[in-house]
Parts: sequence; C-alpha cells; structure tokens
Amino acid sequence: MIVNDEDEETDVGLKLQLIDAVQRLGVGYHYEIKIEESLQKIHELGEKFLTHEKADLCHVALWFRLLRQQGLHVTPDMFTKFMDNDEGKLKESLASDEQGMISLYEATHVAVHGEDILDKALVFATKNLKSILTKCTSQFQKQVKFSLNLPLWKCVPRTLTRHYIDFYSDDHGFNNEKLLRFAKLDFNKLQKCHQRELCEITE
Repeated sequence: MIVNDEDEETDVGLKLQLIDAVQRLGVGYHYEIKIEESLQKIHELGEKFLTHEKADLCHVALWFRLLRQQGLHVTPDMFTKFMDNDEGKLKESLASDEQGMISLYEATHVAVHGEDILDKALVFATKNLKSILTKCTSQFQKQVKFSLNLPLWKCVPRTLTRHYIDFYSDDHGFNNEKLLRFAKLDFNKLQKCHQRELCEITE
C-alpha cells in the first residue's frame, strides 16, 4: 500500500500524502517498517524528486517534514527554488496556495537553530494562512485554525487522531475510504482497551 517502485519520481507525492495520512490518522504504528523503508527510498531519490516538475511547494514541504521527522538528513536548501532571487524571500505568488502554505507552515516547525530560511518561511506562512482564513472554505478554515493553534510537531500525535478522523471524514477530496474506515475501527478498539485498563487500575 505504501510503496510502488514504478515511475518513482512522479509517484513520490502520492506516497508522501499517503504516509502523512496514515500517521495523522493514528495507524502508522501498524506500518512502521513499511513507512521507514518508503521514506528511505524517497530520501535516496533526493534531487530526482525535488527537481521534478510536479514537486510543488506542498509536496516539497511535506517531503522535508516527513524525512526530518524520520531522522533522515535533509537541509532546507530545497526551498530556495521558491524564493525571489532579487529580494531573497519567498515569492508572493505562493501566498494563494492554500495547501502549500499549510504544508510549509508545518515543515517550519522541524527547523533547527540557525536555519534562517525556515524562520522566514514561518513568518511568511503564518501571515498568509491568517489571510487565507477569510477566504477559504469552512472545512479548510477549521484545519488552518487548528494548525495555527497546535502545529503537528508540538503535540503528541495520538492525541490528534480523533481530530484528523473528523477532518478526513469531512474532506470529500480524500478518496481512501478503506484507510479512513480502518482508522475509525482502530481508534475505537484502542479506546475500549484503554477504558478496560483504566477500570482495572481503579479497581
């Protein structure tokens, strides 16, 4: 489900989105080895993906965040392709890219000290996401507000599972119904397990 070796460069974006969804929906622990193997392969592709025409801001930022979260060595240099060479800052034309902005915003939170390009990107993404709030759909507005208040990197992933199950349930563009159904079943199963453990402890 995670890995498909055919047409690797063009398929990387889909793999990244699937891995991100699996992790956000709280079922990543079922696929830890597969996810690790997939991200390692994506990391090895490196420049092949980053220079591909389909490597837009949303996918490059997602690539950066997922690989760095996995502990793989990546630098923020790839974001220079989205910068205005004359002014040394991110292109203003990116401001209307809703998915690109939220993906970039989340990516900036895995920055380490001294990565100035990500510090600038955080300011840029935050400003534009707040502006987008007045124009986007109510569904995306809910997601933006949540991310601005609690970025992925600053929370315990499992505590956000219910939020993302609700978010993906309302997202009619999310077409992996089997994954969503599995996430709901897994969430309910774990919740019942925790309730039993709590009862045993209190007794």
